[in-house]
Amino acid sequence: MRYLDGQEVIIGDRVLVDDAEGIIVCVIDSNQFSEKYGRAWSYLETGTLVDIEEMGLVHYVEFNGNDRLVKRAA
Repeated sequence: MRYLDGQEVIIGDRVLVDDAEGIIVCVIDSNQFSEKYGRAWSYLETGTLVDIEEMGLVHYVEFNGNDRLVKRAA
């Protein structure tokens, strides 16, 4: 999965989605799963999971024009 600017999404990226900041915890497309959430989410088959403080865990199949990378994972 990629951001709209073409950069690849990776676990630990801090993102702004739906006007809320969150952290990428799974990138299902490339089989990246954090220890906390694990492969149990692989049944979704595509997209990414974002842990957003205000909303909890949210699945995105793709990002829209307002979503963006805030800080690349270390």
